[in-house]
Amino acid sequence: MEELRYRENDRFFPIPENEKDIQAIRAEHFIDIPSEPAGFNILEGLCFDRAGKLFICNTPQSRIWKLDVETKELSVFADLPEHMMPSAVKIHKDGRIFSTMAGSDEGCLIAILSPEGELLEKIVTGTGRMIDDMVFDSEGGFYFSDLGGTMADKSAGVFYVEPDCKTVHPVIPGGMIATNGISLDPDGTKLWVTEYGTGKLHRMTLLPDRYTIEPASSYVAYHFMGLEGPDSTVVDEDGNLYVAMCGQARFLVFNRNGYPIGQILVPGRERGEMAKSTHLTIRPGTNEAYMCAADLNTGKCAIYTAKVFANAYKSYQFQ
Repeated sequence: MEELRYRENDRFFPIPENEKDIQAIRAEHFIDIPSEPAGFNILEGLCFDRAGKLFICNTPQSRIWKLDVETKELSVFADLPEHMMPSAVKIHKDGRIFSTMAGSDEGCLIAILSPEGELLEKIVTGTGRMIDDMVFDSEGGFYFSDLGGTMADKSAGVFYVEPDCKTVHPVIPGGMIATNGISLDPDGTKLWVTEYGTGKLHRMTLLPDRYTIEPASSYVAYHFMGLEGPDSTVVDEDGNLYVAMCGQARFLVFNRNGYPIGQILVPGRERGEMAKSTHLTIRPGTNEAYMCAADLNTGKCAIYTAKVFANAYKSYQFQ
């Protein structure tokens, strides 16, 4: 009598059949990030500054780390007040640090910090949106995603904030569940958004006002498989899009037309470890990707590296 037997990864995070032929590389462990206190730790929000230092958020612990990738010297950039939960870091070209807060004593907001880590201002407060990630455009305005909504209440959307940091426009006012990763194509006219709650990758073309979608230009570019879903995103200078697959210990890469062309696997995934793979960024001037992952069973957090298709895109902070 024939018998079903587990194949590699079947017990944990098997690669879906339609993605098995996509070229895959294995990331290399770079550094562990201290888990203090040990237990519930999730890393997010990787972002390089002009000096080449890497910001790393530990969301549940209200902490932002700063890592010198040349020396591996790690320091605390900010221990945030009011139970703020940093989920992303983006840097204004004037040097101010913008960090989305997926939660705080005042609810969700965006905190603006000085280059030294001092809390300067809170913006986009009181919207009722669970602000998760953001991306600057070429004018200093920014888009943000909304991690809210449920199957019974598809209330999440995508929003644009003018450079004054006060005026908010809906790009997509609702009808989604947990919008998460958000990136602009290098030409600045196409917006990529992952919808974590439904496992979809969206691409839309924007009109010159920056918040109206061009008619007949909004596409669901990809449907993901598996529990949890697509998390943070980043583009390289060729327009390739890197999508963190939270809960799967891997990262998928799409070309600028939305076709999957590569994947990066986190060591330990074959044992069900380091599932919380949430964010990837590329070191400026190089094709060195740095990515974070965490293990909710052990509390371990780590940064990994891999070489990717193209160099980092020069985002707003470097323009």
